[in-house]
Amino acid sequence: MKLDIHQWKNSSTEKVSSRIFYPMVIVSVVVFALFWFVGHDRPYDENPNFNAPLFTDIFLFLSYLLIAATIGFGIWSVVRTMKLRGKGEAYNNNIPVKKIGYSIGIGALLLMVLSFLVGSSREMTINGVKYGDWFWLKVSDMFIYTSLILLLVAVGAVIYGATKYIRK
Repeated sequence: MKLDIHQWKNSSTEKVSSRIFYPMVIVSVVVFALFWFVGHDRPYDENPNFNAPLFTDIFLFLSYLLIAATIGFGIWSVVRTMKLRGKGEAYNNNIPVKKIGYSIGIGALLLMVLSFLVGSSREMTINGVKYGDWFWLKVSDMFIYTSLILLLVAVGAVIYGATKYIRK
């Protein structure tokens, strides 16, 4: 089977996304199953009270790969959208799409900066090991707080939309 990237330009979005999504799910399920069911109960050399799963490296590599791909495609998508939109298309069906897009992007960035500033940098002890790197403690709090706030906003938007949409 030959992989032709140029042919995907003419394919529907649903077809392209399904051809990417299903292999990603299969690989993720296989890696997670290997991590969890094969050699998961191996004792850690330095402390036998802890486990050292056999496929930890593969699991971490897949996680890092997916995070890097997500960040890369996110940046590419924003740059591409801004380049294609240019100065035109400020309104679509009388909806200010350009203002909404910029507001969401700037709002998410501000939320991340604020949650970084508010995040704790206090040293933590996990499994008897002390973690005290100021930057990474702040970054982890930033992602936790940002995701919680965005989840609450999403729930609020769903509730608001469900109560305002009444069919007659």
